[in-house]
Amino acid sequence: MLMLLAASAATSILAAGAAGPGQGTPAPAGPAQGEPQQVPTIRIEGAARPKIPIALPDFASVGGDPRIRDIARTLRDVVRDDLDFTGYFTIVPEEYHRLVPAGTDRRIPHKEWLGVGAEALLLAQASLAPASLVFEGRLFDTADQKMVLGKRYTGALDLQRDIAHRLSNEIVLQYTGQQGLARTQIAFVSQVGKAKEIFVMDYDGARPKRITGNGSINLSPAWSPDGREIAFVSYRSGSPELMILNRDGELRRAFPQQGELNSAPAWSPDGRLLALASSRDGNTEIYTLRVADGALTRLTRNEAIDTSPAWSPTGREIAFTSDRSGAPQIYVMDAEGTNVRRITFEVPYCDAASWSPPGDRIAFTARVPGGFDIYVRSLDTGAVARITENSGINEWPRWSADGRHLAFASNRTGNFDIYTMDADGARVRRLTHGGNSFSPSWSR
Repeated sequence: MLMLLAASAATSILAAGAAGPGQGTPAPAGPAQGEPQQVPTIRIEGAARPKIPIALPDFASVGGDPRIRDIARTLRDVVRDDLDFTGYFTIVPEEYHRLVPAGTDRRIPHKEWLGVGAEALLLAQASLAPASLVFEGRLFDTADQKMVLGKRYTGALDLQRDIAHRLSNEIVLQYTGQQGLARTQIAFVSQVGKAKEIFVMDYDGARPKRITGNGSINLSPAWSPDGREIAFVSYRSGSPELMILNRDGELRRAFPQQGELNSAPAWSPDGRLLALASSRDGNTEIYTLRVADGALTRLTRNEAIDTSPAWSPTGREIAFTSDRSGAPQIYVMDAEGTNVRRITFEVPYCDAASWSPPGDRIAFTARVPGGFDIYVRSLDTGAVARITENSGINEWPRWSADGRHLAFASNRTGNFDIYTMDADGARVRRLTHGGNSFSPSWSR
């Protein structure tokens, strides 16, 4: 696993041999002689799915409570941003709304909305009941002039963002047949004084919450498949310990490990196993740990350093990093440790593989002149696409549940922060600001 250039890295980590970019795990050795030095840039091209133009007029605020207008505005802003992020929709500009005459509940000017380009129309209203928020949304197909979705939500006032996310996901489901990402979260590591703590935030960077507070080094968070738990490595006892918390930070299980290095936990798709790298037998190898009882199974047996495991969506294969060829490269093996094969050749230093949810691509970090960039390899065609291209370090890509976006860490502005981007590298969004944040993990 690549290591971030953080001056405050734990002494125990440094003792394990870490000396390069990354997050606390010793990186394998650099490029060997004879490795290719030219870094290709292959662009992803092809016809994109047409976006659906959707209009979101101001959400109505019902009742005399002075708070309701601001709440309605917040709900609309959240839904608009959610839909825009998906890449499935184009938001009709607000100035076009003035060209459409006001309607009523019984008469909605579908033709006029269609005339300004809105193929979909969302009408919503918010009101306050005693100690709760009531939010109603109706989605219309303007061409067919009919309502295609109607939802009503009731919840506490502090749940307004979550309520808006729920409606956004229903709209995505209506048009794509898949649940949206609006209620997913990103776990990450951030510097807190001399410590590194685990945080959780909404997919868009809102509502960051610190879930560890042990004042130690906590690394490599990984969401469980059901999104209820987070596995990570903590040095709270002075040696690396594999721990599992729930999303609120409550300790569920701890698995003390032998060896100076235990890192990069990755959940199997069924949630029964965690793959990890460990030096418990002297050399850094890939193991699986059975969550129910902590039983370990060693998968790799090689004199090289094997680290950074990543499960395939089927659970039948594991990608990992190894320097057995002389330089770090991405390999894939069957889940039992057999049938090992190398899949990266074009770039001289590759690490931190992440398998896309559809199973057709693997994203990884690669060393380039001046830093590190993120690449995506198609497992169907073998094509490799470079999707970041700027100075500095861009690392640790992690897929969204729909396989259309990636979270990653970058120091492009000086400090390390968490970003998201589309799977082709477009529409980069910065989620954290200040300090040093890295190792994102996107919930399912």
